[in-house]
Amino acid sequence: IDYSLLLDGLIDERQQGITIDIAFKYFSLKNKQFILIDSPGHKEFTQNVANAATFADVALILLDITKGITNQTKKHIDIINMFPNIKNIVFCINKMDKVNYSKTKFNKLKEELSEYNVKKDYRYDLIIPISAKNGENITKKSKKINFYKNKTIYEYLNTIDVSNSRKSSGGSIVKFISNSSGKRIYHTENIDVNYKKGDKLRNTTTNEITSVKKIYSTSQQINSISNNRNSSIELARDIYVNSGDVLIKDNKKFVISDSFKSTIFWTSKNKLLLNKYYIFKFRNKIISGFISKSDKKETKRNDISSVQIELHEKNYLKTINENYYFSQFICIDPDTNETVGFGNINQHIDKGKYVKFQNLQQTNSKIDNLKCLWFTGLPSSGKSTIAQHLGEKLGKNGLNYYIIDGDNIRSTLNKDLGFTQEERIENNRRIAHLAKIIFDAGLFPIVTTISPNNSSRLFAKSLFDKNSFKLI
Repeated sequence: IDYSLLLDGLIDERQQGITIDIAFKYFSLKNKQFILIDSPGHKEFTQNVANAATFADVALILLDITKGITNQTKKHIDIINMFPNIKNIVFCINKMDKVNYSKTKFNKLKEELSEYNVKKDYRYDLIIPISAKNGENITKKSKKINFYKNKTIYEYLNTIDVSNSRKSSGGSIVKFISNSSGKRIYHTENIDVNYKKGDKLRNTTTNEITSVKKIYSTSQQINSISNNRNSSIELARDIYVNSGDVLIKDNKKFVISDSFKSTIFWTSKNKLLLNKYYIFKFRNKIISGFISKSDKKETKRNDISSVQIELHEKNYLKTINENYYFSQFICIDPDTNETVGFGNINQHIDKGKYVKFQNLQQTNSKIDNLKCLWFTGLPSSGKSTIAQHLGEKLGKNGLNYYIIDGDNIRSTLNKDLGFTQEERIENNRRIAHLAKIIFDAGLFPIVTTISPNNSSRLFAKSLFDKNSFKLI
């Protein structure tokens, strides 16, 4: 029996003899149920390893003893150690039959593996010499590898405990709201929470508090929520609640933030760009923002980077140590709609959590059609000339305006910026905020800048009401 065909189900996988996509296989051994996630080891499909790691409790990392520790092996080890959901890690030194079951070669590779893990402060449980082809140390102790006295893979998997020890530190995500006979029913996805009828709940978005009147699960009334993933609740007093809001027990601590440090795995062929307008999809909300800092000078496909992310609105955030589920997010490029990365929140950044943005401006109410007019185009295409003539016409009609010229801003406010792709994006980001300030003051902001990136123009548009931004 060729056991590789058990997992390699794609025609291309069978023809090439490699794993391309992740495969889920379900089986039982005695009283234990297993889901085996087979993921590819090849460089071109590294992102699939990271994808599989998000689901796993245990990692079995296979190494070919004839090749030793390659850069790709190190990449896999780094990926596995990104995820705290993986509690157990085992290294399987495969193809021992090809080196005549050599104890010397095994011990040498074992020592190299230990050194790399110690250097990186990584954890692991076992290093097992195996021959998958011949079944050595898979289900039974191998007589050919008699120098190894520890557990086989089967014995190891049967002794580990992967029971969930989550703390009650999550929340109920409001997925949608319905009205039934004049009653508002909130349909929620519950992540690591427990509460009962009468308990007080807080909306983390508005900070309002109410209590639970009724709880429904599969159309039946129940008294409490503990392991119910989905439920519906009726509140004793209706408060302002939107889809995406998170409800928690009143006595639980929480953080609403728009800035955090993260470990991100980059999956796109296009490199990560600082200050670029990205979309971040959390478990409860989709929020735009940008990556302001990175520990790497350049982050390319399959790289793991520590980054700082700034969101354009605050959200209920949990660090990876507080709640794994709520710490997860994916990053989307609005220019291509491609998922370009995913990661976990490591640390909230306190940028003045008691500093609240206040709308202090009273826009001139006489100007009903006040707009931001954003001119984009190639150099010398006439942006500044047209803006100047337009401004004169507005002035003759008693309308105040201010022209934000890209070159002028470059020589003043943005003098610290160069002309790399990332600095061009930051230049446009600052100009967009300046235009919003002028708009709030009751003037027509007329922007003349090249702004070649669609993401930069989308960000500028996002700062204004639907009909208050015009791209020319």
